[in-house]
Amino acid sequence: MHDGASIYRAHRVRQFFEKEEVPVMDWPAKSPDSNPIENLWGLLARAVYAVCRQFDNVEELKEAVWEAWDNITTDTLKSLLGSMQRRCTDCYLAKGGATKY
Repeated sequence: MHDGASIYRAHRVRQFFEKEEVPVMDWPAKSPDSNPIENLWGLLARAVYAVCRQFDNVEELKEAVWEAWDNITTDTLKSLLGSMQRRCTDCYLAKGGATKY
């Protein structure tokens, strides 16, 4: 699944997907609300910056990101993935427009 950005439409990328037999869903452009990875990025960002501080260097930021990642539960990931059918249905009903996600 990807949103049709030019990076994914590149000839070499399409060739790779075909060669590796990677199925690609048709996906409406500009629909990040349908992609559960966006919710995961939001969870990570909120966890990293929950302490309301800026980081002094890249290493501190990396450490905070890894700690936040380690605290994401399998249940959270399953929940995000489990929402895909609802997301796709809602996206279809909204004719590719915004959804509650």
